[in-house]
Amino acid sequence: MKWNNIVTYLMLLVLMVGCNNPPEKEREPTKVTKYLIEAEELLPIVTDDTLVVLDLQRPEDFQKGHIKNSINIWRSELNNPSFKYDGMIPERDFLEEKLRSKGVLANAFIVLYDNRGSCEATRLWWVLKHYGYERMAILNGGTQGWMKLDTLTTEIVNRKRSDFELTSNVGAETSLNMLIADLSMIINNNEPFMLDTRSKDEFEGLSLKQGAKWAGRIPESKHIDWMEAVDQETFRFKEASELQKIYKEVINNEQLVVTYCHSGVRSTHTFFVLTELLGRKNVKNYDGSWVEWTHHFQPELVN
Repeated sequence: MKWNNIVTYLMLLVLMVGCNNPPEKEREPTKVTKYLIEAEELLPIVTDDTLVVLDLQRPEDFQKGHIKNSINIWRSELNNPSFKYDGMIPERDFLEEKLRSKGVLANAFIVLYDNRGSCEATRLWWVLKHYGYERMAILNGGTQGWMKLDTLTTEIVNRKRSDFELTSNVGAETSLNMLIADLSMIINNNEPFMLDTRSKDEFEGLSLKQGAKWAGRIPESKHIDWMEAVDQETFRFKEASELQKIYKEVINNEQLVVTYCHSGVRSTHTFFVLTELLGRKNVKNYDGSWVEWTHHFQPELVN
């Protein structure tokens, strides 16, 4: 099935679902971005040859159960080896080689999912988008949403090595990423709106995760836990009206917004919410996040 046919099929499917199963009450749709796909949309095309489903669960969780025909890739496989700390965005060549080894076809439409409210999915979405790749979507609700329609499988699908290649849109590189050199120069001028997306304990310096040298937060940071944007019963993104209330202060200002967390994973979830679900412009994700910050600054210099 060609991609144009898939798009047409999905549009017809959504229309049929809406006609045959009218909602009991009117709800504001969560899906306002092309980068979200529902389980109902994925189910009839999940084994299509032009589609690649990437499972972003931990390997042990993938082995316990995953969506049929999916390929597992855990975030540690994409660590940039040139840094002395883990979690940095991989170089273009490294990423291409990894996806080739996984059998991701050239120009494939990629569906990303996890079992953590989509923060692992948004991380790889952000990495791919950073390099100009657009043919992808995140499964809203992840494994939890899928299991309402179909069972998970333990069958492993081995794909042949592929010829995957990222686009040549070099101009897209770094446009979504805040580098520490730039951040450290402008932060003293109180220019960016620094949004810490970690837990409250991490933000307040009461918890220290592996990789960081000391506990605390970047100066002048505001705090909104990334999980505030996730419905804890369905693991879906919350409705836009709810998100508007949560991020009111963030979206109603003209400042550059920089999201960060421990190692730049959870912060991509908030980046996705702000840019794709709320339409906020002028947002960047600080890839190095707290781990990188603590490798370059001492506590006494920022308190």
